[in-house]
Amino acid sequence: MVSPAAELVEVADGVYARLHEGLTNAGIIVGDEGVMIIDSLRVPSFARELIEDVRKITPKPIKYVIDTHSHWDHSWGNEEFPEATIVGHQNCRSEMLDVDAQKLWMNKIIASNESWSEEAKTVIITPPTMTFDSKLSMYFGARLIELRYFGRAHTSGDIFIFLPQDKLVFTGDVAQDSGVPFMMDGYMEDWVETSRLLSELPADRFVSGHGPVGEHEALVEAKDFITDLVIGIKECISNGQSEQESVELVLKKLNDRFGHWRGFDRVEDSIGFAFRQIMQNG
Repeated sequence: MVSPAAELVEVADGVYARLHEGLTNAGIIVGDEGVMIIDSLRVPSFARELIEDVRKITPKPIKYVIDTHSHWDHSWGNEEFPEATIVGHQNCRSEMLDVDAQKLWMNKIIASNESWSEEAKTVIITPPTMTFDSKLSMYFGARLIELRYFGRAHTSGDIFIFLPQDKLVFTGDVAQDSGVPFMMDGYMEDWVETSRLLSELPADRFVSGHGPVGEHEALVEAKDFITDLVIGIKECISNGQSEQESVELVLKKLNDRFGHWRGFDRVEDSIGFAFRQIMQNG
């Protein structure tokens, strides 16, 4: 299959955001002797298109693939990089090795009857072979690349690829520019602190897993969105309000500031999920 065309944007010298509107973004970093890919996309054919775009930039070999997290649309192209070292958080590896969790994703993708649903059945899930706990520094030519883990958020293994010299960070799905993240298997209370730490990185711009390249202000707004959602739910619980009452109140509050965001139409279900999780956590 052939997916809609992606846009290559050079966000720093030798660093590219591969923006795929309505789908999943990727990153490309060109070093002295090789290339680093950030996220391998949803199925092997998408990964092969990503490789073709790399070849438009450089003939250098792809030496590393970084998984920002375990979700299928970011990592199920890993099998197309057999010569590369696949790097991710230890929790990312564990999630990808969780047969039941991966089967749930597979069933959901097949049931969606999207153009990639049939191909998804053939995917060989390929987890990271190099993992870390909190921080991994990589020197890619003269460029320092820091892989940072601040805690659970969108998944249990979200990492951020921080380029301090370029004041640039790749955020995966933890933060978007004016976009509501997928929250239905997130860790909502932990997400508040993780997004705070992310927003404190000295980065002027960020590339997220979905949507456009963002400025630092949008990173702060992404933190505020999650924080307002969680605080709003906790206030409702303290006041003894039901799930439905809480959803309505928090939705109204968020709409005032974030109602224009991409994906806001599906935030109602996410608030309900967050309510149930916070209640369960006590």
